[in-house]
Amino acid sequence: MKITHLHSTFVTPWGGAEAYIFSLAAAQWARGHDVEIVTAVADGDSIARAAAAGIRVTVRPTWRPYAPDRHGSSALARAVFHGLDLAHAIVRPRAYRRVQDGRHLVHVHRFQGVGASILRARSAPVVHTAHDFCLVDTTSTTLRDGVLPPRLGPAQRLRARIVALSARRATTIVFPSERTRARHLELGFGAAPALSRVVAHGWPAPPLPVTATASPSRPRFVFLGRLQASKGIDLLLRAWADARLDADLVIAGDGPERAAVEAAVGVGVTYVGWVDAETKGALIRSATALVFPSLWPETFGLVIAESLLLGRPVVATPAAAGELVVDGENGVVAADATPAAFAAALHRLATDADLRAAVTAGAIASAAGLDFDRHVDRIDAVYREARTAFATRR
Repeated sequence: MKITHLHSTFVTPWGGAEAYIFSLAAAQWARGHDVEIVTAVADGDSIARAAAAGIRVTVRPTWRPYAPDRHGSSALARAVFHGLDLAHAIVRPRAYRRVQDGRHLVHVHRFQGVGASILRARSAPVVHTAHDFCLVDTTSTTLRDGVLPPRLGPAQRLRARIVALSARRATTIVFPSERTRARHLELGFGAAPALSRVVAHGWPAPPLPVTATASPSRPRFVFLGRLQASKGIDLLLRAWADARLDADLVIAGDGPERAAVEAAVGVGVTYVGWVDAETKGALIRSATALVFPSLWPETFGLVIAESLLLGRPVVATPAAAGELVVDGENGVVAADATPAAFAAALHRLATDADLRAAVTAGAIASAAGLDFDRHVDRIDAVYREARTAFATRR
């Protein structure tokens, strides 16, 4: 099958969506498919890594003042970006008018930066995976002042209606969780095509690090991710200060809140910067638990999956836990996204040896449900269904 994965940017450091696209494309190539990634922005490292896995990357630029996954340099830049994106929800950019030609299927991931018009199935079926909430919200989070309102403002609702004109002409929309689909419906997304499916993500099992160790006797918590407000790093630092645990916290990552993390380094807190995949695995295996304090509703926390696959439980906020972390089974879920509640969750795990043993065993048991080969099988089934539906409609 000739498969095109379309994603607005493909630049390092990869986020969860980019890592997922690469893993899925590599698995499909290994199964004998002709796979390409089409993007508006790519860097040499990403192109080289894809090429090493047999995947070609085609760059089709669209003029934008900044890439969609980076902060704009000014309010004007952001306004121009979103204005062009709105126009391209209706009119397809010239560079993408023939992107479906000669392909058996186009799998659209993030479309901001190219425009929602690429969701329309014309000469090939189009499958869209909703990795976030960009169908209904320009911020892609639906978060407002730290909470999830039942309704967004009039400007967002108008934009969502315009995006829906193209979204309803996709062949299939895939949601990675029932919660993600429910949140879209709550916000009025009623424009799904006839085929709307929930397909839980899987994740390739990371190789066990050479330095793999047993769970430490002294509680040790690890944070891995981008150091930014929406990922809850400030919440974590405040919770850690409140908890006053006889334990260790290791923080790995980089981002706009790096200075705050560096200022918090001291007794019990270590910052190691951005780490590669092997070091990430070693850090997870050295921990009692991963901490994932994200404030926005994660559709599928890849770092959670990595932790469970390496047999380590997770301490998470309710929004971050999603459907992966079950309180008392494979982790601890804080009562809410406040420093006090997260401190209580940390204290609960750090001081209860029986609970630590139980959730560690639960994390190991959870790994089976994340099998990536099974996930690729399910995506293949979605593709076959989409191709049949597209052929029938023509």
